[in-house]
Amino acid sequence: MSHSLTLICPLPNGIHARPASRIAEFCGGFRAAIRWRNQRNGQLADAKSVLSLIGGDILFNDIIDIEIDGESAAEAAKQLQDFLRDTLPHCDEALSAEPAASRALPRALAELSPSPCFGQPAGQGVAIGELCEHRGYRFPAVEALPASRGEPHEREALRQAREALAQRLQQEAARQSGQAAAIARAHLAILSDADFDARLDQALRQGLGAAAAVAATVAFYRDMLGQSASEYLREREIDIRDVGRGLLERLHPEDEPAATTWPDAAVLWAEDLAPSELLALDRSRVRGLLLGRGGLTSHTIILARAFSLPVLTGVPRAVVAASLGRTAVLDAGLGALFLAPAAPVLDYYREEAALLEARRLREARASQGESRSADGCRLELAVNIASAEEAQLGFAHCADGVGLFRTEMLFMEADAPPSEESQFQHYAEVVRLAAGRPVIIRTFDIGGDKPARCLPAPAESNPFLGYRAIRMYPDQEAVFRAQLRAILRASALGPVKVMIPMVATLAEARWARRVLDEERAALGLTRPVPLGIMLEVPSVLFQLDAFCREVDFFSVGSNDLTQYLFAADRDNERVGALYDSLHPAFLSALAQAVQTIHRHGRWIGLCGEAAASPHALPLLLGMELDELSMSAPSLQACRRRLRELDAGECRALLQQALGCEDGAAVRALVEARGARGKLPMLTAECLLPSVAWRSKAAAIKGLVDRLWLLERCDDRYGMEEDLWLREQAYSTGLGHGFAIPHAKSKHVLHPTLCLAKLEQPVDWGASDGQPVDMVLLIAFNASDAGAEHLKFFSRLARLVMHEDFRRQLREAPDPQQLLTLLQARLEGAA
Repeated sequence: MSHSLTLICPLPNGIHARPASRIAEFCGGFRAAIRWRNQRNGQLADAKSVLSLIGGDILFNDIIDIEIDGESAAEAAKQLQDFLRDTLPHCDEALSAEPAASRALPRALAELSPSPCFGQPAGQGVAIGELCEHRGYRFPAVEALPASRGEPHEREALRQAREALAQRLQQEAARQSGQAAAIARAHLAILSDADFDARLDQALRQGLGAAAAVAATVAFYRDMLGQSASEYLREREIDIRDVGRGLLERLHPEDEPAATTWPDAAVLWAEDLAPSELLALDRSRVRGLLLGRGGLTSHTIILARAFSLPVLTGVPRAVVAASLGRTAVLDAGLGALFLAPAAPVLDYYREEAALLEARRLREARASQGESRSADGCRLELAVNIASAEEAQLGFAHCADGVGLFRTEMLFMEADAPPSEESQFQHYAEVVRLAAGRPVIIRTFDIGGDKPARCLPAPAESNPFLGYRAIRMYPDQEAVFRAQLRAILRASALGPVKVMIPMVATLAEARWARRVLDEERAALGLTRPVPLGIMLEVPSVLFQLDAFCREVDFFSVGSNDLTQYLFAADRDNERVGALYDSLHPAFLSALAQAVQTIHRHGRWIGLCGEAAASPHALPLLLGMELDELSMSAPSLQACRRRLRELDAGECRALLQQALGCEDGAAVRALVEARGARGKLPMLTAECLLPSVAWRSKAAAIKGLVDRLWLLERCDDRYGMEEDLWLREQAYSTGLGHGFAIPHAKSKHVLHPTLCLAKLEQPVDWGASDGQPVDMVLLIAFNASDAGAEHLKFFSRLARLVMHEDFRRQLREAPDPQQLLTLLQARLEGAA
């Protein structure tokens, strides 16, 4: 019996790869044919094929007719209707349709009168090198490929080519990490897609040879996706072409281009570039990319960002043709390209490249070393992950380990529970990336806000308090045991811990321990693997002494523990104010738990939003937790903040916080004691006794660059413009060769006085008409209370009026003597 449904597409970006995969996975579980028809363009799509759904060119608000036929059509219609209503709207989020805007040229660059051309920037960075053209693979026309030698022969040739390519992609996914591994897996999905297979089959039945069938199939998708109104869908064509090229390498290798050796420093232009072509480049020589085509969400751009390769897209060949073989400068931050630039522009960008490298090295140094407080207290900073890509990012930020590996993501996107071998490969990749650092793998936490079709659960009025995580393990024991075996096998590659979610009773912990021990014995492993639990159900708090005898470690799930402790759904705006991990009740419960757990010699960490909160860090350090686990981007800032804190003072701060009435009072207390580490306004690093800047604009840029390098401002272009707004109102040249540029700017992170002595005086439009050789920049944050910046400016300006002060500053030979002089004369000014 046939069933029909109608859908109005609710997704801002339409049906692209991510929602298409969710739809295909969901529909693939039914013994029924499910077809979607787009009323706008008449396109038909098989709902079990990602490529077919993408090819339907389904955009926001398109009306879709859905036909369901087959044995389980009635059940499929019922469940699909629920899926379309409850799940599909959350399968995507709106992306900005605005292209990345190019900034106006900084004034110090603009005064050199360059002649840039612009493109769409993808990522950041500067590249200087010889402009070269990348002549990529030219996909052959169908008619230029060999004729069929009989359908059976061609089918066998295609089968072997597909098997060989699948094996290569599987090896790449295992060998590579991060985005490269993810893209290899995406290409594997295309290679095995049902619609892709059907197109190849149809071409073979029509009498084409294997190579021609591949070319015809790729041409079909190129034409289909190229007509899409969605940029995202148009960008997927190059991935299909890349898979097709991989097949043709085996079926018709004659068309493969010869390898190219690039200059030592090259900026490459290409009409477009497939992911495999980017991976094949010698990135020690290729410094930047210019693309005629390619959007910001293409896999090639994503890979380039992962490799920190500056890229500019939307650059036609006609723009670069006359400059091939000459020097080019690519500034991805400004979205600008300078062809055969004059010497002053080249000098400007050599200094710019040196600044970016200095910032990179400074950040790398700041991320290295142990995670310790200013007084030497150790606090591990780990990363929360759901994939090897996130693990790689975390270790790039010097994570001390993986504090939470969310494995349910492997289950949520599958028609059937992932196999033991599949899970082992995922876990093993992360353990190898960890290189000896600990990895805590949480068993699947399905249920609540994380349903999985492969592990069906009955509908519940309150799923967060229902059948989820360990509560479903006894009913899914085979799945649980398979996961434990995969984790245990991965533990042979490095230090691994097993963590069980949503444990509420001792019986649950004991059951999990028994099953783990049985599987360990069955595998013949003698070394025990630590077993821990998520501390997220309040009942555990009242039996901690007993739990410490059953498990080896604890990790606080601050998000769930907070909402369960206050009986407040964190996503419900009406009760959201009750959800507060800084409330004294939560802090008291957590502090007592840490004390009890440590008394038994057990380890306790914390993962969740609280781990990365700058207000929470001093309190968590004061509790003497063993570890905090957070998202990778939060790690560096947290480590720097930790190094500024004194653990002893934080313990005293915690005791004060426990006496507060509510979370607002705790926040006020922490802010009063310094929620953000404050840097001295004046340090030797801010004082430059000899610089060669040749203009007012260069001096202002140089000083702002210094603030940015020292992480005292977060946007040097914005900060520079704030200073120029003041200069346009009136010159800050005070006379006697001194200038005091100053501003209150939202881009300032720490109030700062920065000084530069210029080797050659520059015109500043000073009140006495004299050029300036001494520049003192004052920077305050726009939110700083009162008029402290003006008071400081007035104090400094009065000092400049004294000849002895001016003479002493000019004669001071080094930063340390400048610092001593300024500290003595400015004491009490800030």
